Amino acid sequence: MKQLLLLTAILLTGCMDVEIELDAKSPERTPTETVSLYVDNFNNANVKALNETTASPFFWLLGEEKNVYDKYGDSVDFQALQNNGWSYSKINSLELIYEDSETSMVHMNFSRYGADDQVILTASANYLLMNYDNNWKIKGGFASTKISIGKD
Repeated sequence: MKQLLLLTAILLTGCMDVEIELDAKSPERTPTETVSLYVDNFNNANVKALNETTASPFFWLLGEEKNVYDKYGDSVDFQALQNNGWSYSKINSLELIYEDSETSMVHMNFSRYGADDQVILTASANYLLMNYDNNWKIKGGFASTKISIGKD
């Protein structure tokens, strides 16, 4: 009986070590948390942080328009967005569509607001994320309709 208990304890200890090892290798943020952080960085117009949460090159497929940029910061013009009435964006919903160890897809519905807190746009976009050194980064985004990023 003691041998059986000892064997069980050894097996359980081995399983716990494997589980801890797997947790240590998992990304710090989930794909949906990464997209949420992206929106926070977008609202702060923090291009440096946006470049850190996205991968290079970065792509947009918006409606029939397709663009590839050396880095995310090259794709957005915050001054133009503000000139068109944008003040901040808010996530309405996030949905993890797909995830494996290397890639994931997140669907986001969001609204853009003006300085008067009135909705100026509600849209949906899908984001492709890739796992780089246990860090989810947004590789690109696509939507069936054109969503302005200030470069138009």
